[in-house]
Amino acid sequence: MPFIATNLSVLSAANGFTQWHYRTTDTRTQTEAAGYFAPAADRLRIGDIILVQASDGTTMLPVRAGNLTGAPVVLDSLGAPPEIQRSAYLPFSISLTGTAEARAITIDPMPNAIEPGASVPVGATILGNITNITFQLRNAAGTVLATQASAVANGRASALFPAQASGGGYRILARNTADTNHSTLSAPFAIGAPPRLLNEEGGILLLEEGGQLLLF
Repeated sequence: MPFIATNLSVLSAANGFTQWHYRTTDTRTQTEAAGYFAPAADRLRIGDIILVQASDGTTMLPVRAGNLTGAPVVLDSLGAPPEIQRSAYLPFSISLTGTAEARAITIDPMPNAIEPGASVPVGATILGNITNITFQLRNAAGTVLATQASAVANGRASALFPAQASGGGYRILARNTADTNHSTLSAPFAIGAPPRLLNEEGGILLLEEGGQLLLF
């Protein structure tokens, strides 16, 4: 079988010297014949070494003048030639530096009760590099009833939500618009009529405004 160029590869190279590896199904005698490696003359240089893995053993051939090989050095003449494994180790490392930054969103306490028909005021104190806050008004089931965005100014953000139906369990969620994982949830609050004072006059209970409350 003639020389196969793709079977010739570099094992190592330094200071103008190259060690080659060549695998073939030809015998050692065939690879040692004059002119066998002539097709690779433009790649081989005088003094290079070719490690040949032939069908009947392994030899080392020095490259001589005229890109002809010299007398072989037989490394193995019994059985199949040994396998050559090529590998490389490339070390790699990376380092990261960072600085801690404190950020906080603190929602103002909500009123104990908000009258039906009245707007729901919301305020929050902001700490750290936060430029915008998204407020959400939620009911007891967690459903979002309204959403408002507010720019942070002087460490404060605020919003005014429209009136809602009477009920309890309302909550305000305040979220950093730029980082949706950074948020806080207010304590529950109620929307409903505030308590009224009752007065007794002549056996009749009167409402604070003077209306009568009948008892049966």
